[in-house]
Amino acid sequence: MRTRGLTLVELMVAVAITALIAASAAQATYVAVRHQASAKAYRAAAVRDSQFEDKLRRLISSACLSTVTTDTASYYLGGDATGDTDSNLTTSGAGLVFTALGERLPAEYVTSQDDFETLNQTYGPQGGLQEISISQSAIGSAPVSTGLFLRKQVPADGDSTQGGYESSLDTDIDTISFEFYTGETWELSWDTTAMDVPRLPAAVRVTYTRTSDSTERMFIVRIPLSDVTPDNPLTTSTGAAQ
Repeated sequence: MRTRGLTLVELMVAVAITALIAASAAQATYVAVRHQASAKAYRAAAVRDSQFEDKLRRLISSACLSTVTTDTASYYLGGDATGDTDSNLTTSGAGLVFTALGERLPAEYVTSQDDFETLNQTYGPQGGLQEISISQSAIGSAPVSTGLFLRKQVPADGDSTQGGYESSLDTDIDTISFEFYTGETWELSWDTTAMDVPRLPAAVRVTYTRTSDSTERMFIVRIPLSDVTPDNPLTTSTGAAQ
């Protein structure tokens, strides 16, 4: 019995269907590859932002004031009170300069057999309150001139404008602002040197954008050592934020 073969029309239809299936598969593969690449970039950006915000949280939440209210080497200056007028800073708060609890001593410092003078030269002064400055204005001749800078001085010396060691926190920060919670409202600045009784803000609201991404990001940092609460707010009678 003779078997019937494919006609030319049937062959052309089969080829067309095969080509359509192949094109669909190629398109699906292309979309999947693009999605994987964009998802990877999104995850990398999310990790970058998370690490940056964690750094700021650790720094800001470490704020501490001396128990001696007349101690001029202890302060919390935020927003316009810092005197930082860099053009990249938003009007909601120019920067932060504050005293904070000293960091944990390095293990190498604790176990070292060197004398005090050598340790001081190697690791710098240890103990006491340290001064922390977070700003977009570099004080010294930094290798990079853009982004956000961190300056630390141990111990704090009462001069909020200089001293210590400066490093780059994130070179991609385009704008950043800080707002301070009084227990009732968010203020644009905070100046303990102008208060009758120096007090820390209950929380700091940080808003920033990146050079590589203009999306506005915001997070809030609670300051554990603040005694400011909705039931005990900062008022004009206790020395309001300036």
